[in-house]
Amino acid sequence: MNTTSDMLEREIKFHVPPRRRAGLKARLRKLNADSIDLHARYYDTATQRLAQAGIALRLRREGDNWIQTIKLPGPDELSRIEWNHPRPEAVLDLSVYDGTHIEGLMAELGNRLICRYITHVTRLKKEVPTASGIAELAYDEGAILAGGLALPIHELELEGVSGEAADLFKLSREWLHDHELILELRSKAARGDALASLEVGSLGDTQATALKLASQGGKPARLPALAAEHVLRLAAPARAGQLTLAPDASLGAAYLECANDCASQIIRNSSFLAGVDGMKTSHEQRIEYVHQIRVGIRRLRTCWQLFGKAAECPDDLLENLKHHFQIFGQARDLDVIQTELLPRLIHAGMPPNTAPDTLEISDTSSARAGLTAAPEYQQVLLDLLEHLVLYGDKLPNDRALNKRAAPQLCKRLNIWLSDIKSKASAFLEADWDERHMMRKRVKRLRYGMEFSQGALDPARLTPLRNALMSAQKALGQLNDLYVAAEYYRGAGARHTSAMFALGWLAATQGHEAQASQMALQRLSKSGRFSPAAVKTRKQKRG
Repeated sequence: MNTTSDMLEREIKFHVPPRRRAGLKARLRKLNADSIDLHARYYDTATQRLAQAGIALRLRREGDNWIQTIKLPGPDELSRIEWNHPRPEAVLDLSVYDGTHIEGLMAELGNRLICRYITHVTRLKKEVPTASGIAELAYDEGAILAGGLALPIHELELEGVSGEAADLFKLSREWLHDHELILELRSKAARGDALASLEVGSLGDTQATALKLASQGGKPARLPALAAEHVLRLAAPARAGQLTLAPDASLGAAYLECANDCASQIIRNSSFLAGVDGMKTSHEQRIEYVHQIRVGIRRLRTCWQLFGKAAECPDDLLENLKHHFQIFGQARDLDVIQTELLPRLIHAGMPPNTAPDTLEISDTSSARAGLTAAPEYQQVLLDLLEHLVLYGDKLPNDRALNKRAAPQLCKRLNIWLSDIKSKASAFLEADWDERHMMRKRVKRLRYGMEFSQGALDPARLTPLRNALMSAQKALGQLNDLYVAAEYYRGAGARHTSAMFALGWLAATQGHEAQASQMALQRLSKSGRFSPAAVKTRKQKRG
């Protein structure tokens, strides 16, 4: 008989920077934290079927006991459904999932499950009171091992044992500020899956690395360094997800799906830029992190505008994100000039003394990393997570948020589309500021359309999507020319080829403006948005 019952695990994870580890451990020891060694084996198929379903399966030795644990996706980024079963030995027993909704999957995969990676961790843990209950602090130090590769673990987890989620966030803010922690959304399982997917070495290599680590006292500082090609894959920039709302999705559920995807994009790229796992990312990766953070923030702001009052966005959160968006924008403008426009200028004949290696655009990588690692910025990210978690917690009891989303989304999208159409014919006569605003309007409409896919009539959506993508591309290229021209009139004016650059940019602007005008005209003739049809219960049964 199956006795498995759902236990919702909600925890906030932080990466602990090197200079803060000793102080954090000293604080936990002062609180009389318990120390325990945890050795875990994680199982999946060779093709990672469980990972693709968001499931993690492990056997973990906790002191003298073995515990079999499976974690399933929860309602938000911080939550997982967790089932634990004591085991007499280090052997999986999949029969404990009989009678559950994953019985079929586990029966199908049973003979194909193998140990993909292992973790060796020393944990300091302590339960502490909150205003409404209890939270567990757990500092883990150790490593994830797969084949001949390893990732260090230096993370603090704050798990809500009982009480309100708001109090768990309050406690997390205290530790974040005191120890300058970095918010981390990736679980050990997610990082282990990524490491194992590199397919370097075998289980025997994993065990050999584990034995070597144990012989050295298990110090993560002595782990083998990752090759550059491994870092490229492990720390790949996080891009926007492919969202497809259900045609009958409720307003609140649709908002959460869209906003959570934006938050994930912002936080994951911020974590990489701040230097989690001690990985030495490339200059190109750091440039892309900044770009993806800005894309995520712009998408989130569009999401808040699209859902309006239903999003219940706190004003201070919006202002803080706008502030950091502008700061990142200064670095992004220099990146665009250096990586995209400068090669075009040189190809057009600009003298080589302004080639990328001599153009005096400073590498601001360390400054960007410092910005994302700063407690002030990390606080904003934590505030964003809190907003989404608390919103999700109250959603089932809020009738206003449970009405169908599609009609409101279509209405808002068509208002934005009409605004673009009304101004498109005067685009060539508009000044730079108005052209820049047009680009923002088109980008907002495209993001809004992408959020609403699935809830929109696909036949009407296709021509609008194609026209929007063309218009955004044309306006983006035109905007890059304006940004470069401002640079060569200002800080770049000292370069001997600045006049050449300004002349070429001015000539090219005219051509790109014409292309943008044509793209806007095509968009104006591409129809309007309409809600997707919703199947009746009878149609669904058929």
